[in-house]
Amino acid sequence: MIIKNKLILLVLLAITLPIADAVSIGVSPGNVMFDNMLKGGYAERTVKVTTNSNEDIIARLDVSGEIADWLRLEPDNKTFMLSSAKPYELKLIIETPDDARSDSYSGNIEFIIESFGDISGRAGGFVKPGVRLIISAVVSDKEIRTCNSGAFDFDDIEIGFPLKLSLTVANDGNVRIKPKISFDIWDQNQEKLVMSESFSGSEILPTTQEQITKTFSNNLEIGQYWANVDVDECGSSSLLTFSVVEKGGIVDNGVFEGITNKPWVYVEEPVEIKATFKNNGPRTVYAKFMGDVKLDNKIVEVIETEEIDVLSQETADFISYFTPDKPGRYVVSGRIIYNRKLSYEKASVINANYPTEIGQGIKFLPLVIYIIIIVTILFLARSIIKTKRRKF
Repeated sequence: MIIKNKLILLVLLAITLPIADAVSIGVSPGNVMFDNMLKGGYAERTVKVTTNSNEDIIARLDVSGEIADWLRLEPDNKTFMLSSAKPYELKLIIETPDDARSDSYSGNIEFIIESFGDISGRAGGFVKPGVRLIISAVVSDKEIRTCNSGAFDFDDIEIGFPLKLSLTVANDGNVRIKPKISFDIWDQNQEKLVMSESFSGSEILPTTQEQITKTFSNNLEIGQYWANVDVDECGSSSLLTFSVVEKGGIVDNGVFEGITNKPWVYVEEPVEIKATFKNNGPRTVYAKFMGDVKLDNKIVEVIETEEIDVLSQETADFISYFTPDKPGRYVVSGRIIYNRKLSYEKASVINANYPTEIGQGIKFLPLVIYIIIIVTILFLARSIIKTKRRKF
């Protein structure tokens, strides 16, 4: 009888364990830290719940710990569905009470599989796979104001249409911010200021990111323009270029990918300079590279290549040569000019030196000359003394 019961138990284990072990659930990251939270403060993080099940499974979550009452979840569901192809994203929002003491707090969220595969409603008979997310929070009185901005962009427009500026600001501090954004617009040669504006963005909560978009009326004429955009609070800025075209006009769009050359060369060694350009626009452009080579901030050579056709979506290399005539750090910089538009400026460095043997010889040349002069003087003095002795 005992042997029979053991056999039945082994059969049940053989049936149930592969099913239970086959499906798992995980969460990333496994730990979430809310540091330097102010009293009455706000912060948020996003986690991703995953499974290795190809079929939909149903899971539930349970929140516990000291900070359970401070947490708000989005979406606010106790049960949810996921699969290997459809992970579940959950936003954790923590709002500390005004009377919270400065201290460290903890909590956790447990994710447990309720049903899976084709045994929906029968998971209660098995060990339910689960995973725990550990949450920590530190409440303090220290205010932190810091942010980052990026993804700056001015759209190309048809004449008479409003300008559209877009950027992203991320609040990395623990207080709300309302960043001030300003910009100056210059003509194609960046010599004449044609427009200036400033405005304040919307309020951005701590640990959140905001996409800011704003339009501006203008009286800009057809042509290419450059804009300096500044976000003072984040200490960041960006140089942008955009075009105003005639109604129904085509906007040429190219990317100057950079300048490449041999970084270390010898004096009097010819150096190949390659400027690479990609035409991302819808039509062929006529392009050339114009730049210069500087040593100690002084132009030693001007570069201008022949103009060539660059087809749409084609990449072209503009080749030129430079021969340094003295040692030093040379800076090569320039732009691509395409269909009367200017690219962003790019630069590279050429370090020139004498070959090792020659360099060492030139290094000690003054000493050698000095020794030769001294030996010559001594020899002449000795000869004079001998001549005088012979006379006496």
